[in-house]
Amino acid sequence: MQHIFSIALIVAGAVIMLFSIFQTRNLLVLAPFLPEKSKAEILRDLTLHRSLMVFFLLAYLAVATAFLYDITIFGEIFVGIVFFLGAIFVLVGIRIQSKMLKETKSSLGGLLPICSSCKKIRAPEGDPHDPASWSSVEKFISTKTSADFTHSVCPECLKKLYPDLYK
Repeated sequence: MQHIFSIALIVAGAVIMLFSIFQTRNLLVLAPFLPEKSKAEILRDLTLHRSLMVFFLLAYLAVATAFLYDITIFGEIFVGIVFFLGAIFVLVGIRIQSKMLKETKSSLGGLLPICSSCKKIRAPEGDPHDPASWSSVEKFISTKTSADFTHSVCPECLKKLYPDLYK
């Protein structure tokens, strides 16, 4: 009876793992929206995480088979390996979540109070009458995200500001 209960739990874990493998496709759909600087690392970790899920699915089935046929030594060794890789699985999952949350935190959202004339942005908690509450678009975005800026001149401004250079 104890083996049957253990096998049932292991098979239930395998079913959950199979469901999780299919659910990771939803995370991969978000790949185009990841910032380029961290995209490769996050995708690598997601691939490793999914590979570990496949390993766990197969390991669950192997351990259930070992319990079913009473192959004690194989079951014990495999359980040890599963627990060890389980710790790695959790670590990789936490790394993925941390990176994705960090990227989410460094993205902008909501309404930004912006001057209609000079285009400075007011800090959301800042006093509208305090000049120190206002900063350039570049400074505001750089402090809130991981974006860096380079400056150039668009064709319209080039024509207006430097007509002799415009071709």
